[in-house]
Amino acid sequence: MRLLGGLVAALALVLIPSAPAFADDPSVASKTELTHQAPAKKFTRYSPAKKAYTSGSVSGVITNPGAVIEDANIQVSGKISDLTKGSACGYAVFRITYQKGGQQPFTHKTYRDCTYKTPASYSFTYKHATLVELKVCSEAKHAKVSVQCLYGGAWKVVYATI
Repeated sequence: MRLLGGLVAALALVLIPSAPAFADDPSVASKTELTHQAPAKKFTRYSPAKKAYTSGSVSGVITNPGAVIEDANIQVSGKISDLTKGSACGYAVFRITYQKGGQQPFTHKTYRDCTYKTPASYSFTYKHATLVELKVCSEAKHAKVSVQCLYGGAWKVVYATI
């Protein structure tokens, strides 16, 4: 038995390279990093009847690759444009689902433009996001976006780790 154990140990030393050899190989090093940069994705979305639109990009850095539910630190930037000459405004509403204590709650980020064909810029970052959805609405100017905008129609997925 001792002889077999000694042979296995010697064979392991010969066949398994040392840790510095792994560190010198960039292909192995990149696979063992704890973060992963996803390429930026562009998006364009119109409101019903095309009275407002938004375009922009979203990118994320996945912070725990290989987990059951991966999450990412995301960055979103773009412009929202109102295409009506009246008193309506264009709204870009983002619904961000994120990780928090084993749960996946969501929050909204809303951006508004009330100037005809003069886009308003927006930019935000969010940590531990798993899903980013977008909806564009055109409606009267309010302090908060309406329930109709939030719950009527479909959301467009612009970024997902799940």
